Amino acid sequence: KGLIGECGRRGGYMELHNIDPYVHAQLYKLASSGLCSGIAGQVMMSLMVNPPKQGDESYAQFASEENDIYDSLKRRAASLVEGLN
Repeated sequence: KGLIGECGRRGGYMELHNIDPYVHAQLYKLASSGLCSGIAGQVMMSLMVNPPKQGDESYAQFASEENDIYDSLKRRAASLVEGLN
C-alpha cells in the first residue's frame, strides 16, 4: 500500500524511456483515452509525484504522516518475518 493507496481512489502514472517518439506519442494517447480518474485521483497522483517540500506550510504534517506510515509498515513487516520464521 505504501504512502498512496486508499480504496476507491483511482489514478495513473506512466513513464517511458528509450521509446521511439512516434510510439511514445501513440502510447500516451492510448493511455490518456483510457484514464478518466476523478479529481481525487488526479490530486493524489499530483501529490505522489510532487510531495510537499521542506518549508511548505503542509510539510510538517506530511513528514509526520509519512514517518507514521513507514513505521507501521516496518512493524507489520517485522511481525510477518517473525511469524514466518
